[in-house]
Amino acid sequence: MKIPNWRKKVLKVAVTLMFFIMAIGVIVIWTLHEGGGEIMKDDGVFTFDIEELELFIYPKETGNAIKIKLGGADFKTLVKDTSVSDHCDDAANKYCYFLQDGTALLLKSRQMDGVQCYQVIWQNLTTFLPEDCLELNHGYWYGVVNTQSPSKNTWPIQDMQISKRKVQAGFNKGIGNIYDYYWLSSSGTTVYVIDDSAVQVSFNHSNSNKFCISPVSRKMLNSLQYAICQGPSIKEVHIGTSKMFGLQPADSFNSTDLEWTLDYSWDTQTSGLEDRNELISFINNNTDNNNLSCGLLEIPIEWGGDFGDFEIDASLFQSVEQKLKDSKCSLIYKIYPVSSFESSNFISGIRSNMFVFNLYSNATYLLNYENTQCAVWDLWNQKVQDFVMKELTKLMANFRVKKFNLQSVPSVDGVDDYWSSRSKELYGYWLRMLDNMTRLNFQEETFRTQSIPSAVEILFRQIPKRENSSQICLTNSIPNLLTLSLFGYPLLVSTLDISAYSSVDPEILVRWLQVSAFLPAIKLPISALMQNINYLSYANIEILGLHKTIFEKLDFLKYLKRSNEPFIRPLWWLAPEDSKTLTIADQFLVGDDYLVAPVFCSGQRSRDIYLPRTADKSVWQYSFRNGTTRNFASGGWIREFHVSVLDIPYFTRKVVLPISDD
Repeated sequence: MKIPNWRKKVLKVAVTLMFFIMAIGVIVIWTLHEGGGEIMKDDGVFTFDIEELELFIYPKETGNAIKIKLGGADFKTLVKDTSVSDHCDDAANKYCYFLQDGTALLLKSRQMDGVQCYQVIWQNLTTFLPEDCLELNHGYWYGVVNTQSPSKNTWPIQDMQISKRKVQAGFNKGIGNIYDYYWLSSSGTTVYVIDDSAVQVSFNHSNSNKFCISPVSRKMLNSLQYAICQGPSIKEVHIGTSKMFGLQPADSFNSTDLEWTLDYSWDTQTSGLEDRNELISFINNNTDNNNLSCGLLEIPIEWGGDFGDFEIDASLFQSVEQKLKDSKCSLIYKIYPVSSFESSNFISGIRSNMFVFNLYSNATYLLNYENTQCAVWDLWNQKVQDFVMKELTKLMANFRVKKFNLQSVPSVDGVDDYWSSRSKELYGYWLRMLDNMTRLNFQEETFRTQSIPSAVEILFRQIPKRENSSQICLTNSIPNLLTLSLFGYPLLVSTLDISAYSSVDPEILVRWLQVSAFLPAIKLPISALMQNINYLSYANIEILGLHKTIFEKLDFLKYLKRSNEPFIRPLWWLAPEDSKTLTIADQFLVGDDYLVAPVFCSGQRSRDIYLPRTADKSVWQYSFRNGTTRNFASGGWIREFHVSVLDIPYFTRKVVLPISDD
């Protein structure tokens, strides 16, 4: 039986319609299953599962999705508001969600220089504190600076277990005083917490393989903002993230600011000198007889008064004044942002309301600062700022004080819950005030102060070797050095803390001098040199000579004014695609042309060295003490490389020119 044409047409339309209905149904079901769908189609894709509160980011180079669990394990009350324009700041943002209690969750995206950032914003936190956790199943992670115990830090931080703890300026002694809410993964991923206020973080706690972020409390912070960024490589994502969030050094350094870095700064703080006349004698003798170089001298605590006195013993200063002047050596004065009970300024400060108040008791806020009961100078008060500046100006006028060293600013957030991150604000007041008085001061702790030119100390210590307590080693502080450099602090000062020992091992002093030659500045412990006077010539000629040669050749000032790249670099900077470079924690690069492989233990005469592959036709050249050189191919290990006591294990990158037929 022949079917009429009109019935064929009706059947065709019906089948086509059924196909479209089924296709739409599949798309809807798939979308509901996957979550909110694509947000950025050009430079990245992220998917948001509304029901499970899970954010998936898909790196370009791998199929391994990055999963972020939002809100916390017990949080299941998210409701998408149909009238988002009535609640969201940007009515056009359809990725804006509201909880039943009014808490808002916003998802935004942003791009710069090939780096795509996905921003997560919690607002109006009322009945709960969100805890967002990112799975650590992709790449190696970097981003912790342990200034308190440098030997406990690792590079990468993959094996570290950090329980949930508050991270805040002047508060956290477990991790250290230096941090920047910034973490970097070898997969080309970065995490940056945008809020300045204190947050709680945990990393791989109880082997959870998760990195979690949450606010400290709703009283102190009723919002949380952070960004997860993606780039083609670890190097490119770091550069893009640095530009986006200001992880770059200040561009206001000048040559006058940096003159002192080409000479030694003398450290007398851990001198252990029984007689202060020993220091006076050393300064007077060695500036004459041994021509020991001195750019700055940090005066001993004993030369001043108590915390808050802002004074220097004039008679002691006069005994070395002429020698310091002849050697063009100026003073560093340590500033403590507190006043002790014993200070001559304490009583008058109490009477004049010059200290931070505890609003709960309507009395001066007192705390234990370096085992001394102290009050905190209230720099929110202009009268207090004027007083402190007046006292410091006197020191600069009457003595050869050229730089200040700001010590740890204590946490004061707990004295008033209505203020958010007051410690950070107080710390900023101190730095800006000192920067206005004299350029480029030292700071003991840092928190997002890249815009203010300052010097940050990298601490090395003398410790027993773990495997053999009779052998003395230098702490491997290279992870701290690399992390701070990535954070955007280029002016890093090498220091050696010998306070835990009555004497320093001679070879440890030599090994510390060798690694210090490649840092922008060196703070020389005077008592260690006094105990090992035979190495004075080595320190003054070979080490300081190498230091000056490197930093003049690389033009440190020129680099500071033009570069978006760290000056001290990890090995993966040259070869990010080489997985071997990702876990090397005891070598570093100075620019792209110098590779340093320090020796850390007394009696050690060899070490393995990895030479990263370079993009151009170049080799790594080693110069022996007898004047000969040897070229090593890039992209491989040198096993059991011999290093004598006075050998400095560093290599220079040399471009190999092709041999001409002519």
